[in-house]
Amino acid sequence: MKYLDFLEDDDKEKAQLLKILQLYNEQFLSKKKLLELTSLSRFLLERYLVELNNEFPQLRISEEYYDEIVFQPISNDMIQELQYRYAERSSKFRFFIEVLVEEKSIKKFQTEQHIAKTTFYQIRNKVLANLKEAGLSIRKNKLMGPETRVRSVIFDIISYFYFGERYPFTNSEQKIQQLLQQLITYFNLDLSFLQKRKLALFLQIMQNRRLNHHHLQENFCTVGEKTQRQFGSQIAMLKKVLMQSSEGEGESNYILLFLFVSDMFDCDLLFNDDLLLETKETAKALVAHLSNSFQLTKQQGKHLYHLFLKKVLGLSIFRQNYTTFVDVSAYSYFSEVYNPLHKLILRFIRKNQFCLALDLSKNEQAKLYYDFMFSILSCLESSQLGKPITIYIDFSHGNAYTEYISQSLHRFRDLNIVIQTRFNNDTQLSISDYKITELTCRQIIWKQPPTPSDWARFADIVIELREFENEKNEIF
Repeated sequence: MKYLDFLEDDDKEKAQLLKILQLYNEQFLSKKKLLELTSLSRFLLERYLVELNNEFPQLRISEEYYDEIVFQPISNDMIQELQYRYAERSSKFRFFIEVLVEEKSIKKFQTEQHIAKTTFYQIRNKVLANLKEAGLSIRKNKLMGPETRVRSVIFDIISYFYFGERYPFTNSEQKIQQLLQQLITYFNLDLSFLQKRKLALFLQIMQNRRLNHHHLQENFCTVGEKTQRQFGSQIAMLKKVLMQSSEGEGESNYILLFLFVSDMFDCDLLFNDDLLLETKETAKALVAHLSNSFQLTKQQGKHLYHLFLKKVLGLSIFRQNYTTFVDVSAYSYFSEVYNPLHKLILRFIRKNQFCLALDLSKNEQAKLYYDFMFSILSCLESSQLGKPITIYIDFSHGNAYTEYISQSLHRFRDLNIVIQTRFNNDTQLSISDYKITELTCRQIIWKQPPTPSDWARFADIVIELREFENEKNEIF
């Protein structure tokens, strides 16, 4: 599914063009190269550049000597604002929200949007083709498919264009805000701004689907004794809010499950046996692999097991196609700094039977990779992640200068470095204000307090040394 296909055709092309320009921030880019990258005609490219300039004057796109395209650096904020603006004026996106999500009648939609019948069916066919790629079908202008999958796709599309903005529903959000506040009060939730936005969207989609008689077919979990004892009355009130129907209990448990896997509420849930068995085995397997390679303590193993269980449960049930922290280009950093861990995680995601059975998309694989990586790095000590890069510091102006640099280097803990008080045969890098001819290791010379570029160079050298260590380990 291509999110930008929900925009008008010209707006889609401009959005893609802006993303390509962003890749060349502060780099040389010729018009000839841009034509190749976009596959646009010269006429359309020039037209879209003029329109982008008019819509975002801060871009200041111009054509300079030697056919060079010059523009101000494009931020992620600008990309998000453009996508939001274009979604707001897109008839395809309005059709998706009002007809397919809110299930407004076709006649009412056509009248309100002033769309002719022929145009309407052109819009409909384009949207349906895009949704088909996500595994959904349309029957009598209603979204059909596994209910959890339908809700996840709706969540993905709306959050891609509107996360951080007011959501595009035409019905009042007042009841959703009331339900959100009740959940916060009932379960003593301490939510960040983005967690509130995420939960509000989840609840809005849930209520829209329920009001249009689309109910969950599965009850993934029940409330455990501990949570029932502590929050029994609150859970009863939540069921009452959800109208105490036969499906109300499933929906209330579904909300608790979402809170649990989203790290909003730590509760005791009893899961469906088949689902629990597979996710448990997956979490245990990853902990076992880590224990064999990194000598986990018992407490670390237990903590990571629960973290992994949440991540795998969330992915297997909610299947949200995340659009942030899904760029695989950042893998190279982790490959250089944490090579054994990087390889272990990648191999696990690509070989584990449960992960394979989930048939994860490229984005879902990347999101799971970062979930595992950050969970592990937040739990393990740097000494467990491999041999550190040893650094010796010696400035001619005395201990105060040496101590200042030593303290500053603590910012680079993720690079797995250790500061030495004395030089020895294990020293791999020296930092000083003069070259020390007796030393055989790499040396960095700082005559002045280090600048941002000095720190960047330091990090590059540490990564180079790490790569050398990784190559040695592979050889031997």
